[in-house]
Amino acid sequence: AGGPVVQAQELSRYRAYVLESSVDTVVTTMGARTAEGSTLHERPTKIQELQWRAPYVTPGSESADPVRAVSFTFVNDALYQVHVTYDRERTAGLTNDDIIQSLSTSYGTPVLKSTITRAELPSALLDDAVALAQWSDAAASLTLLRSMYSPDFQLVLVSKALSARARAAIREAIRLDALEAPQREIEKRKQEIADASATRDKNRVTNKAA
Repeated sequence: AGGPVVQAQELSRYRAYVLESSVDTVVTTMGARTAEGSTLHERPTKIQELQWRAPYVTPGSESADPVRAVSFTFVNDALYQVHVTYDRERTAGLTNDDIIQSLSTSYGTPVLKSTITRAELPSALLDDAVALAQWSDAAASLTLLRSMYSPDFQLVLVSKALSARARAAIREAIRLDALEAPQREIEKRKQEIADASATRDKNRVTNKAA
């Protein structure tokens, strides 16, 4: 509702990045030297994240990228979320409608604001961001947000199917971590005791010889 439906192949990408791409594909696209990767969870499903930050340019330069940073999140080596943060200086003075109109040239008319769903968004964003517009189809959704406490604009593109899978996996990973925490603490303490004993033995041998 609210406008023409965006074709899935258009909504499934942000710039050159396409949902469901592998980690290697995204790294190659962005340039390996500009990417910082980490593994958020190993089981029950591997969740990985890549961070990209725009290179420094002289303030006020017309060549400056309006995007300050992009976070890419993967489930089982498939890109399911692209989280874009715009540079505050490059969006200074722009209204919500200005940004929406700019995105609409690529993604078509957004859905009616009353139908916006935030179910696919990262939970960390829900407390401090307001959804301004959303583009959606059966496979993906793209949501423009603005922080309640700062003028920062954010854009979140998600694969609906992969996002649901990742959320379930993350919930299970958190549950397993909590379940295994006591045993990990015991193992950690045992290792600390063993390391301390080994250090004492080494010092004893060294000092006795001296």
